[in-house]
Amino acid sequence: MLARTDRHPCDIHAIARTCGVTLHDSADNRSTGRKPGHCYCKPAVRDIGRRYGESHLALVLKLINSTGNGLELHAATLQAVSYLVRIEVMPIGSGLFEALDRIDLGHVRRMARAMPGSTANNMVAMLYPMLAGTSLFEKVAA
Repeated sequence: MLARTDRHPCDIHAIARTCGVTLHDSADNRSTGRKPGHCYCKPAVRDIGRRYGESHLALVLKLINSTGNGLELHAATLQAVSYLVRIEVMPIGSGLFEALDRIDLGHVRRMARAMPGSTANNMVAMLYPMLAGTSLFEKVAA
């Protein structure tokens, strides 16, 4: 992922509340009974907020939670979406929210976990062409 910039002060609980996300301790994580908008990876949330600021963290949480992917508030998903926002794979706006609304981040994460390497990096590699458009790999007519 991108190199660390400065440390930003970040109240992750306040930001999460404004985004409709409830933060829990990782010890409370259960594979069953998980509800949309509940996040069990405070360290990843804190790291994103401190590295890139509260507004960036809020955007990442809103992109995941408000696009029908509220069950996917996992560390790898947060890291992948954060990276894609930072490299501006799509302009930030309603188009980005609509694009993520059409993508099942849970399915992408499960496929990325099955591949060797970092789940977050694999998710970025899979999500980038989905968000940038298929023309990324098409040959240009001469």
